[in-house]
Amino acid sequence: MSKMQCEKCDGIAAHGASGPNVWVPVRDEAAVVNGLRSSGWWVAAGARFRLASAAGVRITVAELLPSEAERLAADFSEALGERQATYGG
Repeated sequence: MSKMQCEKCDGIAAHGASGPNVWVPVRDEAAVVNGLRSSGWWVAAGARFRLASAAGVRITVAELLPSEAERLAADFSEALGERQATYGG
């Protein structure tokens, strides 16, 4: 999966060609993780999973249903928006 395939994913790049996890690059891991957790999603900040890549969050999608993917994408977009408004990007 090179990009999350849903209507609400416009502009959100996601990487994960195989396996149960998707990597989504972000500028502020903590703000996005906290924003998603407040919406009921449990995602991991990428710091402990990366060696040389930029900041991002790791999302396990192994059991994510298509209907849940739409909601996750909408909540992710909102978390990105909150980060930019709160932390100035």
